[in-house]
Amino acid sequence: METGKRGESVEVTSTCKRFVQSERFPFCQVWNLLYTMSLFTYSEAAQIGLRTAFSLIVAVNLVGNSSVCLVVWRNRRMRTAMNFLLINLACADMMVAVFIAPQYIFLHTFNHPNGLTGEYLCKLCTGGNLMWTGGVVSVVSLIGVAFERYFAVLYPHDENRRISKKKLKFIIPACWLFSICWNLPLFLLVKYDANLDFCYEDWPPGWYMNAYSLGWLIMIGILPVTIMSVLYSRVVYQLWVRKSQPVDLPQLAVVRSRKRVTKMVLSVTVVCAVCWLPNLIAYVLDFYGLNSHGDVVHTTTVVLVSLNSAANPIIYCFQSKDFRRHIKALWLSPRSMRSGATVGTPKDTAALPVNRSRATQSFVN
Repeated sequence: METGKRGESVEVTSTCKRFVQSERFPFCQVWNLLYTMSLFTYSEAAQIGLRTAFSLIVAVNLVGNSSVCLVVWRNRRMRTAMNFLLINLACADMMVAVFIAPQYIFLHTFNHPNGLTGEYLCKLCTGGNLMWTGGVVSVVSLIGVAFERYFAVLYPHDENRRISKKKLKFIIPACWLFSICWNLPLFLLVKYDANLDFCYEDWPPGWYMNAYSLGWLIMIGILPVTIMSVLYSRVVYQLWVRKSQPVDLPQLAVVRSRKRVTKMVLSVTVVCAVCWLPNLIAYVLDFYGLNSHGDVVHTTTVVLVSLNSAANPIIYCFQSKDFRRHIKALWLSPRSMRSGATVGTPKDTAALPVNRSRATQSFVN
C-alpha cells in the first residue's frame, strides 16, 4: 500500500491479516495500528460518515473550549481557582481535538515521511500520543475540580485547605507532568512502518504491554472515578442531605450557588466516566485478546472519548445562565468585552456559576 493513498477495502483487509499473521508483530503489539487501519475497511459511505463526525466533534470542541478560555480571560473577576481548573480542562480537551485530527480525519490524505522523521512524526502527531496526553490531563483536572468542591463546601472558612490560585501554580503543572510521564512508554515505543504506512506500538515480549493496558484502566479509569465518587458523595450529603440549613438570605444564596456549581461539575464528571471507561476497558480486552469485535468497538470508544472533550462547554451552557450570557456577549457583541472588564451587572461576574461570600470577592465557594 503506497504512502498517502487508500487502497480498496479488500486490499487493506488482506494486508491487515498478513500483518497479524506475521511473526514479527504479534496481534497484541499492533492493536492500535490494525484498528486505525480498520477505519479504511469500512464502506466508503461509512468512512465519509466517520470523518464527518470527527470533524464536527473537533469543530465543536475548539469553538466551545476556546470560548471558555476567552470568557474567563476577558473578565478579571472570573479568574478564580475553580475557573482556572476549568481552563486547564478546556486546554486539555482542545489538545485532544487538535491531535485526534491527524489520526482519524487526515490519515492517508498526505504523504507520511519515512525514516527517523516518520518515526518522530508518529510519536508526536500521527500516532495519537499527544491526544492521549491531553485526555489524561482532562481526567486529572477533574480530580482537582472534585477536591476544590470538597474543600470549598466542607471547609469554606479554612483557607489552608482550600485550593487557591497560588496552589494552582503547582497543581496544574503537576497534572501535565503526570500525563507526560504516564504516556512516556507510548512516546518511546510507537514506531512507523513504511511498508504499511501506519504507526504501531512495538512492545517488547513479556508482560509489559498487558500490565500497561491494565494500568490505564486502574489509574485513569477506576481510581479517578472512585476518588471523585467519594468526594462528591460527601459534597452532596453536605448540601442536600444534612438537616441544618442557613436561615438568613445571604447564606441561602451561597448554598444555592454551591448546589448549582456542584451539579455542573458533577455532570461533567459523569459524562467523563461514561465516555472514558468503555475505551479503557476495550484497551485491556484488546491486549488480552478478549475483544472479538475490536475494530468496531475501538472506533466507537474513540468517538466517545472525542465527544467527551467537546461536551463540557455544552454542559456549562445548559447549566449556567451566567456562562450563556457571557458566551452571547463574546460572540454577538465582542467589542463590549474588553480585556479585564466584566459584562452585565455586578452580580454577573463569572462565566461559570460562581458564588460570592463577600460583595468584593469573586470566587467559588
